[in-house]
Amino acid sequence: MKTRLLLGALAATVLVSGTAMAASTPAEKCTTLISQWNDVAKTHKGNAKFTTAEKDAMAGEKACHANKAADGVKDITKALNLLGVKPQA
Repeated sequence: MKTRLLLGALAATVLVSGTAMAASTPAEKCTTLISQWNDVAKTHKGNAKFTTAEKDAMAGEKACHANKAADGVKDITKALNLLGVKPQA
């Protein structure tokens, strides 16, 4: 009985801690997506849609730095999707 209780508590802790690690505010999402874009840009330059995606990503990064995080998240997410990459935030 105590083992079940302990395992239940452990499972709950893992679920809560995993949720806390996810980016929750638009500003945090901006940071996560900018980092992801920087990594993706190194490996997807040969993609036919790279130039368009790069413009969206640059606009998104500019918006993020101008305290327009929601707009920045949209733009960078669009850029990643153009390259077939699932956004992490």
